[in-house]
Amino acid sequence: MVPLLIALVLTGAAAGAWWLRRRRPAAGGMRAAAIDPFTISDPWRRHVQAALAAQRRYREIVRGVAKGPLHDRLTSIGGQVDHAVQECFAIARRGDELDDALRRLDVGSLDRQLQRATDDVTRTSLSAQLAAAGRVRAAREDSDSRLRIQVTRMGELTALAAEVSVGTDNTEMLGTGVGDVVTELEGLRLALQELQTPRT
Repeated sequence: MVPLLIALVLTGAAAGAWWLRRRRPAAGGMRAAAIDPFTISDPWRRHVQAALAAQRRYREIVRGVAKGPLHDRLTSIGGQVDHAVQECFAIARRGDELDDALRRLDVGSLDRQLQRATDDVTRTSLSAQLAAAGRVRAAREDSDSRLRIQVTRMGELTALAAEVSVGTDNTEMLGTGVGDVVTELEGLRLALQELQTPRT
C-alpha cells in the first residue's frame, strides 16, 4: 500500500512540474509567438527572414555534432538563439506598427495645416503632433539600423558555431556573443514598447 501511495505522489509531482513548465513564460518575460515574416512589411520582414535563416543554419550545425559535452553546450546556446529570433520578431512587429502610424499621421498634411493656421491653439496642437511624429520617425530609423546590425551579428555567430562544431575552441566566445545579441535586442524591444505612438 505504501509503495502505491509513494508512486501516486511522485506521479502527481511530475504532472505538476510539467504543468508549470507549460505555463511558464518564455525567457525575458515574453511568451513564444508564432513567427510569420509575411505578416509584416519590409524592411522588417527581411530582418526576420534573415534571423530565421541564421536559426535554421544553427540548428543544422548542432544536429551534425555527435552527442556529448560539445553538443550539449551548443544546444544550450541554441536556446538563446531561439530567444534572439523571438525578440527580433517582436521588434519587427513594433517597427511595422510605427510605419503604419507614420503613414496615418501624414506629416506633409500636418505641415501644410501648420502653415495655414492662424490661432495659437491650433498651431500648438499641430506643432506637438509634428514633434511626436519626428520622435517616432527617429525611433523607427534607429530601430531599423540596430536590428539590422544584430541580425547581421547572428549570421556571423552562426559561422562561428560552424567552426566550434569541428573542434575550434571558441565555445565561450560563441556563448558570450549570442548572449550579447539577446541583451541588445531585449533592450531595443523594451524601448520600443515604452514609445508612445501619436494618435491620429
